[in-house]
Amino acid sequence: MRRALDLLSLIAAWERRGGLSVAAVAEETGLAKSTTHRLLSELLQAGYLEQGPDRRYRIGPEAYVVGVAAEPRYGVQQQSLAAATRLAAVSEDVAFVSIRRRHHHVCVYREEGRWPIRSHVLQVGDRLPLGVGAAGLAFLAAMEPDEAAAIVEANETEIEQGYRPLSASVILELVADARARGGVAINRGMVVDDSVGISMAVPARAGQPVVALGIATIASRMEAEREKWLESLLRRETDHLAGRKRSR
Repeated sequence: MRRALDLLSLIAAWERRGGLSVAAVAEETGLAKSTTHRLLSELLQAGYLEQGPDRRYRIGPEAYVVGVAAEPRYGVQQQSLAAATRLAAVSEDVAFVSIRRRHHHVCVYREEGRWPIRSHVLQVGDRLPLGVGAAGLAFLAAMEPDEAAAIVEANETEIEQGYRPLSASVILELVADARARGGVAINRGMVVDDSVGISMAVPARAGQPVVALGIATIASRMEAEREKWLESLLRRETDHLAGRKRSR
């Protein structure tokens, strides 16, 4: 069951890029092609996947049903998407909504601002380890330090293989900085050159945050004063989503 769910998450991450073939899934996961085909066939028969004429697997209708059922708990499809729309309109940059999935985070919404030069650092469906990107740092900053350190350690191999020059020590320094800033995480060109991301996790009523809002822009637009302004926009929206009123 766990391996099938991992395959479902992998294909979800590739949804906007056209899905994956059996061979590509096997290569990504390291599973034998026969095992991969069996697990994909089970998900296909259950309706969680569908297969196009190109034989690539993509997300199926049952996955949508599960997502809709989860909406009341995670509140992504309504309030946070509207918040991202407001952030993009006011900042004129790209705004994002990300959700946490165990040791990773997934971009579920991207709203383009009007600024003509845009950051292409994150696309809908992208799945990154916690600690990579501004949202990944924001989620860690909302945790207890020991728990955040344990997750960074668990993700260390994946980060070293795919996201240099990031390392466990660099990530923990960035997380500590985000905590000192009250939960505001900054990613300065650590994933894509000449791009800066700023993000905050939305405080949860119970347990740890599962949703984060973010803004990404080109480095030349992130002057100190503008950074403070974007931070204030994020705080206002995350407070609103958490049901908190911020004093003027």
